[in-house]
Amino acid sequence: MPAMGAQQAPQRASGQETARGAQGRASDSKQDGKGIIQRLRDLPQAAGIAILCALLALSLPVGNFRALQNATPGAFIRQGDVRSIVEDRVAAAGNACTVASRASISDALVDEVRLAADELSEAKTAKEISRADQRLTSAMSAMTVAASDALDAENQRMLASAADDFAEQGSFLRQEARAFNEKAEKAEALYEKLPMKFMLAEPDVYEGI
Repeated sequence: MPAMGAQQAPQRASGQETARGAQGRASDSKQDGKGIIQRLRDLPQAAGIAILCALLALSLPVGNFRALQNATPGAFIRQGDVRSIVEDRVAAAGNACTVASRASISDALVDEVRLAADELSEAKTAKEISRADQRLTSAMSAMTVAASDALDAENQRMLASAADDFAEQGSFLRQEARAFNEKAEKAEALYEKLPMKFMLAEPDVYEGI
């Protein structure tokens, strides 16, 4: 009988160690939980905003998020052939300036075209491109009208060719703008329904078409 009592003592000791181990793990778990909360509180404001944006993006259906992304400021210049069209339109305006400068017209007319072309080259959003292109179109019209009557036949043909190229690229640009505005219209309707829309870029639009 004494032998049996001696065997039971280690079992009780083992149970006590197990209980202490469980308590220790529970304590560690609580500390880990507090540590995570504290780390979240210690995040910089910018990081917190970034996390909220990420959570918002994940909460939106994929289709809706893509619709918003396709109409953000800067999305237009990345659409289809827009960048190439803008570059070709600016190049055509530059060629027209080269020819028009041979005529006896005001330098201000040529300078206005060049300034507007530079503005179009630097434009990044649909609104900026639209406004710069409208200014360039108006300046090109005034310059070509004034120069065409003051040039010889050969230079008139060269000016007309540059103006035709400019007009053709303008037609392509308007086609891209109409397609973009269809996306922007859908994105705008979605954007107005979002409870946290201040965290997302407002949909852009191409003006004047």
